[in-house]
Amino acid sequence: MNALKNKIAIVTGGTGALGKAITIAFLEEGAKVVCTYIVDKEKKECLPLTKNHKDKIVFARADVTKEKEVLNLITNTIRKFKSVDILVNVVGGFAYSYIKDTEEKTWDLMINLNLKSAFLCSKNVLPRMIEQNYGKIVNISSRPALKGSAGVGAYSASKAGVLNLTETIADEVKDYNINVNAVLPSTIDTPANRRDMPEADFSKWVRPEEIARVIVFLSSDDSRPINGAGIPVYGKA
Repeated sequence: MNALKNKIAIVTGGTGALGKAITIAFLEEGAKVVCTYIVDKEKKECLPLTKNHKDKIVFARADVTKEKEVLNLITNTIRKFKSVDILVNVVGGFAYSYIKDTEEKTWDLMINLNLKSAFLCSKNVLPRMIEQNYGKIVNISSRPALKGSAGVGAYSASKAGVLNLTETIADEVKDYNINVNAVLPSTIDTPANRRDMPEADFSKWVRPEEIARVIVFLSSDDSRPINGAGIPVYGKA
């Protein structure tokens, strides 16, 4: 299992439910991973990964909605590992609110977490990927990006922006051997989602590990013909 052997990856939000699954999958495939976090508890829960991958994982505290911190993250990654081959923009959030009730701060939070973070990280990693004529960027969009529905206006708008951003960047860098794609999950089977929706049929939800395998593929050289795509990962939902 060496699809990503010796590749250098940044996984934003790499200590969360989905991010951790991606980080583990990348490490198992031979990548070296810089894993960003904000919540100290999540980092602590991920520290056992260093036991078997001591020299292959770095935890970096970074608010990726702030460009200065993004620049520091990328600079430090290049300083340590000499390149950045893969960027997975996992950082994001969800809010449920009808548009007539949505506060400006809620709207801004969705745009910042889901869209601005992907923009800033992609923008600032691209010069290095262009210079080395190689790179893979995978963004996390969402099924609601394809069709708005009641109660998820701010969220779906931000995720639609992620999908459009993916297509835009893919077109801009297609001559530099850089692939930019997105995955579109439905509801992800996480502890938080189970708590929030206890009556749901969890068996229909897509598991983080399943999404991680798709992202491994999109981050590998096998994905070379795929660029600017939005890949549905709905599970049975």
